[in-house]
Amino acid sequence: MPDGPLDVGTGFDTDGDGSPDTLVTADGIDLVVAIDHDGDRFADRVLRIGPDAAVREAGVVGWAAVDGSEDG
Repeated sequence: MPDGPLDVGTGFDTDGDGSPDTLVTADGIDLVVAIDHDGDRFADRVLRIGPDAAVREAGVVGWAAVDGSEDG
């Protein structure tokens, strides 16, 4: 994942308000879904879906997405 702000501006408009709010990408083997709840174009929530179909929430520290298994 990028170290800086996770911009969802190139993603999809999933709530129909005309602004992109969800970005879907891959990070190695995981599918990553980044969601902007407050409309500022930066992810407020990051979900990682592994090959076992388990969904894990990754923390958003500052504006960098950090996998929960890392120290941060």
